[in-house]
Amino acid sequence: MYRTVSQLDTAGSTLAATHPQLCTQFTLPESSVQGRPVRALRLRAGDGNNRRGVLLVGGTHARELMNPDLLIELAVDLVISYRTGSDVVLGGRTWPAADIKLTLETLDVYLLPCVNPDGRHFVMTVDGLWRKNRRDNAGTTCDGVDLNRNADLLWGITEGQTSCDPCSDVYCGPSVFSEPETRNVRHLLDSHGIDCFADVHSYSELVLHPWGHAPTQTTDPTKRFTTLPATACQPIRDPSYAEYMTPRDLMRFESVGDRIVQAIADVRGRNYTRETGLGLYPTTGTLSDYAYARHIADSTRHKTYGFTLETGPWQGSAAESFHPANPEPIKREAESGLLELIRQAICAIELAGWKLLNRDTEILALRRVRDELGGTEEGRGWITLFEQLQAPLVNIVLEDPELAGRAARLVTAAGAQAADDGAVLASETTGEAHEFMQALAERGPEELRDDLQAVQDRLGALVGLSTAEIVHSLTERGPADTSVSDRPVI
Repeated sequence: MYRTVSQLDTAGSTLAATHPQLCTQFTLPESSVQGRPVRALRLRAGDGNNRRGVLLVGGTHARELMNPDLLIELAVDLVISYRTGSDVVLGGRTWPAADIKLTLETLDVYLLPCVNPDGRHFVMTVDGLWRKNRRDNAGTTCDGVDLNRNADLLWGITEGQTSCDPCSDVYCGPSVFSEPETRNVRHLLDSHGIDCFADVHSYSELVLHPWGHAPTQTTDPTKRFTTLPATACQPIRDPSYAEYMTPRDLMRFESVGDRIVQAIADVRGRNYTRETGLGLYPTTGTLSDYAYARHIADSTRHKTYGFTLETGPWQGSAAESFHPANPEPIKREAESGLLELIRQAICAIELAGWKLLNRDTEILALRRVRDELGGTEEGRGWITLFEQLQAPLVNIVLEDPELAGRAARLVTAAGAQAADDGAVLASETTGEAHEFMQALAERGPEELRDDLQAVQDRLGALVGLSTAEIVHSLTERGPADTSVSDRPVI
């Protein structure tokens, strides 16, 4: 019923061999503890650099057998839909072929179906409830490291379900990133612009997001894990400690998480719960929290929103819950949730353009401008601001015909402007954009109103400038720089 490690690899290599223009299989730098190669897939269609990336991993815990199969089947469904123009039908939820086309032509989707091949092989041949990898813990009779406690986020802090005992199921390992399997995940994050990460686990019917080690708060930015007094193999010293997250990021996690929950429920009515990782139990060193924490520990790192899915319910026993006799309904609903997660990573302008205009002329021009903005820190600041705005607002637009019509007109105008370096921004276009953003401010979350106002203020200062002058201005002065004139220096 469940694929072996070799069958997973064969399925990936067959997909890559038969559809090389859409799927590439590649071997990660490090073999597993027992020497097995670890392979990943990249899905994409068309050309283009500087794409957003999504990374989905499964099989981190060996006994959670259905999730590696799920990721392989997701890859197959994406490729078949793109090649045949067919919808992806998952129970009560249909993903239109146009959405799949948009996904593969705008994103790089990376899949690591089986993080832990040694553990999977051991589960399928020896011990059906084995959790860890197969490290030989020297000096003990116990084997294995919990790969979801081995990452560089408060590694070794024994908060809740994290242990320094090699015989524990939640052993964090002898050192941070001691395991080749977790270093492979780090390599993928290091090597690609991953905007969204998900580690797919079982069970509990949950959609989790940071933080897992402490309650999340949005008021005191001095409370950061980077300065938290902590000692390895001891819990956090201050039991009242709460970890800071910016209000925008928390809102993004919540809004995207809620969309994932709805996409899962649409399949067959199962109601997953969105909550922070702490809501399940306290942990440190998890891959999803690490993926998000990287940009906080090192500001030069790409920001990655990290999620964990816990697929399927308790089914009366651990064995049946981790590898149910009929995993198909669970895999289908989880696939719908992952497709929503992927969709939420698409640039709002691209999503609106494809959905509202059904053509890519304007989108190609806007991509070029976005790439130019990405060349400076100030320009990247504008890209970041738009990214923070898009998740909670784009669905408001697409679900409201009147707002969708306004958005279509503005995308058309913006695309025409972007296609001509000499075109001058007209006051009429700016006026319509102001009215549109005012409508968004009234209907969207209150926390975004200041950001929408900042965009409106900058737009007003750009009236009468050519496209080339506008791009130059935005690459010279970021969203936080309001103290100087917006007239360009040529």
